Amino acid sequence: MQQFGAEIQDLTVTSSDREAAPENIEGSTSAPTGPTEEWTDITAQFFDCVKDLKLGELVHDSMFGLLEAMSAIEMMDPKMDAGMCCNREATPLTFDTAVETGQLKLTNIEPKECIGIIDAVYSCTVSWLEGHSMAQTVLTCLYLHKPNRVECKTIKSFSIAIQKIINLIRNFTLRAHVFEEEDFQHGTFDHNLCSDITEGKALNMLKAAEEDLMKKAKDTDEEDEKEDLQALLTRIRFTRLFLQCLVSLYPVKQTTTWQLGQEIAVHSVSPTKNDMVDIVKTLNGALELAQTMEKTIDLGTAPEEGSDAPNPMGFSMMVNQRLLPPTFPRSTKIKDRQSSIQYLVELIQRIKHACKIVNCTNFHAALNFLMDFSKKFGPCLLSRSIPQTLYLPARGKVFGVKPLTEVLKESARAFIAPPVLLPDNPLFNNPGAVNCVNSFFEYNEPTFSTLFAICGYNRARQRDRLGMIMSSFAHLQDEAERVDVYLHSLSLKNENSRQHLACFGTWVFYHCLRAMSFYLLAGLELELYSVHEYLYIFWYLYQFLFCWIGSALTRAETFLVEQEYIADLKAAATKGGGNQKKPKAKKRKSKTDAKEIIFNHVMQTLCGGYYKALAGFIKEDRIPEPLPMFDNEQVRFEHRFAPFATLSTPPPMPYSEFKQMKMFMLQSPATELYAAAAKHFHEARTLLETFPNPDEDWADVVKVAKMNFVMMNLLASGHSRQSKLPPEFDFSCHRYFPIIKQRK
Repeated sequence: MQQFGAEIQDLTVTSSDREAAPENIEGSTSAPTGPTEEWTDITAQFFDCVKDLKLGELVHDSMFGLLEAMSAIEMMDPKMDAGMCCNREATPLTFDTAVETGQLKLTNIEPKECIGIIDAVYSCTVSWLEGHSMAQTVLTCLYLHKPNRVECKTIKSFSIAIQKIINLIRNFTLRAHVFEEEDFQHGTFDHNLCSDITEGKALNMLKAAEEDLMKKAKDTDEEDEKEDLQALLTRIRFTRLFLQCLVSLYPVKQTTTWQLGQEIAVHSVSPTKNDMVDIVKTLNGALELAQTMEKTIDLGTAPEEGSDAPNPMGFSMMVNQRLLPPTFPRSTKIKDRQSSIQYLVELIQRIKHACKIVNCTNFHAALNFLMDFSKKFGPCLLSRSIPQTLYLPARGKVFGVKPLTEVLKESARAFIAPPVLLPDNPLFNNPGAVNCVNSFFEYNEPTFSTLFAICGYNRARQRDRLGMIMSSFAHLQDEAERVDVYLHSLSLKNENSRQHLACFGTWVFYHCLRAMSFYLLAGLELELYSVHEYLYIFWYLYQFLFCWIGSALTRAETFLVEQEYIADLKAAATKGGGNQKKPKAKKRKSKTDAKEIIFNHVMQTLCGGYYKALAGFIKEDRIPEPLPMFDNEQVRFEHRFAPFATLSTPPPMPYSEFKQMKMFMLQSPATELYAAAAKHFHEARTLLETFPNPDEDWADVVKVAKMNFVMMNLLASGHSRQSKLPPEFDFSCHRYFPIIKQRK
């Protein structure tokens, strides 16, 4: 280990972190005034200086900070030193060299070898889907480099089909564009993925390979060979069905023409509901085959012990090493076969669920579907990309057929029924009102498209982007307010028109509040908050966000009921010539948002329970606070709610208001706070248990409310009063609402 002596000596002497530098270094050589070509061996001094450092510790210097430490190459480490990876093989095995040396069969490949190759390729494909580079996973299979030279019909058809599958997966993810670098590596490293062969031809080749295998299985009398052929046939059928599903799901291009045959537009269209029935049937067939594949993994050739290659034949892990970018190569471990097949089984189940997006004709329903889908199946990028692509296959076109602006109008009409969107209202045909409304929805279309796309990202990135979209909602709220004022002025001029009072503003406000609440709850799910921060997080959710959401929903519900009442009045007047009695106000036949109103009230009540429980813990000094010299509560508070500062409605809550509320709460005895928290949890549980047909998420919330109700009653009665142990918050049952545990 050598370095310019003067530079190292100067670095060692000036290091502020080494308080006791050895004297022999300090006085060994004075710093030269000019450059020198002499080398000085400092190995002994270096190790003497670092002997007190523990593993992972770094010496901080003005010339060597965290950035330099992160950029430093740890020599001889395969994860960081690219040269070490390249030196594992003197000459990386390529397709041609493997064929020449007899290490790669092109014909007469045994069924066991075929099964091993196919399972290994699927392991590489799953590893690629989990975020690794294609060059270090799928493209390590040499059969995929030149499949046309392979004479074995089974491996040739499979290799081409896998390339088409990879290309379709890549197209889905690029089209949806809801991934980050850590999610997906889309580079193909100049591999054309058999672009000269269509998906239809690849399916026909697989079908021909199936028929050939069926004939061989029929002609053989040996049970072992027949079992191997049946297992191989299962894999080829699965590949065909999987490819067929992806082809059917991918939007197709359609051309709209004039009556005289002149082309005017080319746009992509998603599969129809009838098409989706056939796709789901195909997916069910692929699911059964994947489960059979899982039982026959042992029939194929197994990877060699101590080797990184997923199969003894057909793979070269270093074949693409020189194609990687000049950065630190990622250490890629190919997923084992059992886990990979299980991943494929779960992937097909997720795709089946994603197909249900075609039933969501309303934007609000589609948004709720995708938010629930993200909660259940967050990690899988392909699963998240498919519903995004199906719902918006073309820019601004829902399912490639209906303009998004029209879908947003229908969403606003279903939510609060603005008079200007009702055909029987005079404003519906007013040119000024029509232009104003059309401009408003064209203006807010990008914001709602972005909101829909955000639900397709992974959970951490969703929170980041929700914080960024708040500024768009601020502009949208201003625009909605101006539109409402203008339409209200028009309604006042027309005696037959109902007054237009903040209809669009309420609709935008509701979606903004949902984004805000999801932003704060995502922080709980991602464990971003310290326990001492829970107080103001739940305070904000309880006192403001869910309260405002409930107000917006109630106002919309009231507005809809009044609208129906007025419509009944007009119908009665028309039918009876104006002499009929006024109809009684009746309840709406279908309250589509009744469940949401109840669940929102439950969320608010739960947050109230946590808020008062935390106040009780703070009152009894059970939650440790950070030292004031290292922390500032106001800075933390303002940082947590910083994305909301751009919004004028709702107004930003200052820290002083929270401080005042906290002081007021802490005046009550801890037992009263625990009792109030128990009351909140009991109310939430009661509300959920009385609602019919609860879903899985509701059942989890009921369990959390029950457990916390019991714990709060125990604490209110004096349980473990002498204990100062901090409470435990267990998020294993629900991602947002923890079970509170207090040990004696």
